[in-house]
Amino acid sequence: MEPIITTLITIGIIAAVIAAVILLIKYKINSVSREYLGMSSKEAADLIKKGLKDEVTTPKSISNVSAYYKPRLLRDFPEMSYDRFLEMAASALTSILDAIEAQDTGKLMNATDSLKEKVYNLISDNRGRGFIEHFDDIKIHRSAIANYSSSQDTATAVFEISFQCLHYMESEKKNTKIPENLTQMAASVSLSYGRKYAEDTSSLTKSHNCPNCGAPVYSVGGRMMKCPYCGTGITEEIHGSWLVSAYKFIK
Repeated sequence: MEPIITTLITIGIIAAVIAAVILLIKYKINSVSREYLGMSSKEAADLIKKGLKDEVTTPKSISNVSAYYKPRLLRDFPEMSYDRFLEMAASALTSILDAIEAQDTGKLMNATDSLKEKVYNLISDNRGRGFIEHFDDIKIHRSAIANYSSSQDTATAVFEISFQCLHYMESEKKNTKIPENLTQMAASVSLSYGRKYAEDTSSLTKSHNCPNCGAPVYSVGGRMMKCPYCGTGITEEIHGSWLVSAYKFIK
């Protein structure tokens, strides 16, 4: 009997020592946490957990300078509504993400060749690492104009877009996925108009040419103009002349 009692006492002492060590460690952690963070370790852990949750559920902020740039844009292109520009920017971003996922620059809509090359390089980089990058279930939260510049015959409007998607990488070799994560992202998309941008593409939906002599004609501000080559009066039809010239992820 005595050996059993002795064993139980020993186990009890060991358990008590372990419990005391755990309590001491927790006390030390709480002390350090309060000294340097001003809160308990539990409060710090809860704050980190909340931060991680906010990271995947709170939309990214974007620049919104529409009060300054929107009037200038619509003054130069009165036949285009601001909502139509936002739709074009959102469609452009979606086509870029689709092209990256499909590894096919042919999915890019009205893009300059320079932009196609940039997307192709990203696709090649992913292929080199043996991955396919996915952007699934894209949901756009908000978009707004962030910059606008124009000259006599060119114009570029930069739009920032806040969106979420399931962003993950899939291995081409092992057919395995890095876990899908709901990700909040933001990107800028540049829409450009003008001859120099049209010359940088081989897939313009609608070329902008004089109906009489066929010369390329572009003009910013005022939709009635004359062809500089033959003098024919021209009324512009703008929508198909805008091109996606740049993009980048900003957050």
